[in-house]
Amino acid sequence: MSSLYLGCALCEVDAEGNVLLADTMARTLGLPAPEEPLFLSTHERDQCLVGYARSHLQEIRTRTERWRLADEDAGRDAQRHHERMRRLFGIVEVAPRSEQGLMLPAVMRHLGRIESMALIVGTGDRFEIWNPRLAVTHVDGRFRELASWQVMHRRAPRAGSRRTRPVRR
Repeated sequence: MSSLYLGCALCEVDAEGNVLLADTMARTLGLPAPEEPLFLSTHERDQCLVGYARSHLQEIRTRTERWRLADEDAGRDAQRHHERMRRLFGIVEVAPRSEQGLMLPAVMRHLGRIESMALIVGTGDRFEIWNPRLAVTHVDGRFRELASWQVMHRRAPRAGSRRTRPVRR
């Protein structure tokens, strides 16, 4: 694993799909340099997107093979494996870094239900991009609490402001 994604940030998403993310926050989250591509796909279970670096593709392949073997040992239908492979390797888009932060392709915005705000959450070897309205209803209590706090106590920066600090009340 060459990339480690840490932390979270509530970000504005402009009409073109740019996730407005200051360079300092991008580095804190562990996003690669702007010239290095990021890949986005849909999450295996949750209604969000996952992002990862090219270097993570082999790890994903290794995991899917482990899952396939576990399914096979448990006598599960292979259909589950094929759906997983399509989701992880077929429903994938390159998300170029932009001057504003990160560019979400239109199909990924649609599949992730990303609107005008995005909650980016580091999860170790990849990161998740959530619609904050969906994140605050998640079944994981700690995650739901984090998402709720982000939405209630922070405001995303206005387009072009590059501000990433919480607003003092």
